[in-house]
Amino acid sequence: ITEAIVEDYNNFYSSDRLLRSGIGFGVGAIVANSAIDANIQNWYQDTIRTKSTDNFSNISKTFGEGKYLIPITLLAGSINYFEPESDIGVWGVYASRAYLTAAPTLLLMQRVTGGSRPGEENYGSDWNPFIDDNGVSGHAFIGAVPFLTLAHMYEDNQAVKYLAYGASFLTAWSRVNDNAHYTSQAALGWYLAYESVDAVFDSTKKSDYSIAPTFGRDSYGLSVQMK
Repeated sequence: ITEAIVEDYNNFYSSDRLLRSGIGFGVGAIVANSAIDANIQNWYQDTIRTKSTDNFSNISKTFGEGKYLIPITLLAGSINYFEPESDIGVWGVYASRAYLTAAPTLLLMQRVTGGSRPGEENYGSDWNPFIDDNGVSGHAFIGAVPFLTLAHMYEDNQAVKYLAYGASFLTAWSRVNDNAHYTSQAALGWYLAYESVDAVFDSTKKSDYSIAPTFGRDSYGLSVQMK
């Protein structure tokens, strides 16, 4: 388990992924520190939000409740101790690892961005480092991980894969619908979930070949094993 977590962190904090994350947060900064966030929020609240969207949002928000989802994934992962390679157990292990992998970044970036919720502060979504802690939606992150994990697990099943990807956006959407987060904040929460799950599954990918040193009485060299 320790080796897997170390590998997850190595993948998540790799130079390529950090560069990609920098671009993602850069786009988020443009949206948050301009009129775009407020305009989207006002348009959605005035034009789209209804009693029906509120009812559906109440369900979608539940998937982003860490007090429920984190224990559920840990409990699901423990099934592997009794039934190795159980789909539920594997899902629980991967999802738990994804939570653990990105949690430090989530908590840090919530404070670094310092954005506020709609209607809470007069500076709105603008980034004010360490003033507030709502610049990245924790609900969106928590709610996306379980479904993104399913999408990766069933990558060869197109129906399940795309349904899971679609479902991964629901909690992020619910935060915008409920006027609890701006669009950039919800999107960044989802994005962190995507990168963390992707990093975990990168750890599971095996090379098509392996190389190992060989030593004989009068020789030495390398052996290559193709899989």
